[in-house]
Amino acid sequence: MIFYIAFKLAFVLHFIYENINWSIFWSAFSAIGTVSAVIVAYWQIKKQIELSNKQFLFKKRFELLKACHILTNSFGSYQLVIDKDDDYSKMLDINNLVSLTDNEIIEVKLNLLSEIGKENKEKQLEKCFRIPKELSEELSYVFENNKIGPLQIFLQNYSSFLISMSFYKKGMLPGDVGEVKTNFNELYESWEKVQEIAILTSIEKETKIFY
Repeated sequence: MIFYIAFKLAFVLHFIYENINWSIFWSAFSAIGTVSAVIVAYWQIKKQIELSNKQFLFKKRFELLKACHILTNSFGSYQLVIDKDDDYSKMLDINNLVSLTDNEIIEVKLNLLSEIGKENKEKQLEKCFRIPKELSEELSYVFENNKIGPLQIFLQNYSSFLISMSFYKKGMLPGDVGEVKTNFNELYESWEKVQEIAILTSIEKETKIFY
């Protein structure tokens, strides 16, 4: 029985060998090889793109959370010297305000901060003061919106306070210092909220950044 099967198989193979068009066979084999190579290359490129996107996302999240830490700490230092029950005179003291700006995010040191009101420094300062608001907008690109709301509000208030303070010092706000006080209080409340719910720690754990 085994010899019979072997004989039949040998007969079939001999028939195929004698009748097959080898040029077509090798063309088809080559085409299959080419298609396979393209599929493998596509899969490798797709995986590389996915990996690059993940690395970019992780890096961007890391940079934004680091910036948020720096700004929350900067305001924490600033608010320690501000007595909200007095006439807010300490709030507008340049030597205190520099705690909000002399960091690696805003990068406005005392000598530049003291130039508020001078035309040649106006655009530069305003651009720096808007950085926290820009960070707030960037957060929504890399984190889920329902989790970062309080942090975005804090960053927006940070910019609003700095800008209203600079306008007041340039004499561009009508009346007294009321608007600046309001902006300070809103900033303080949003900072307290961020501390209270430990939003930075929560986001870091969830995204495995710093952990």
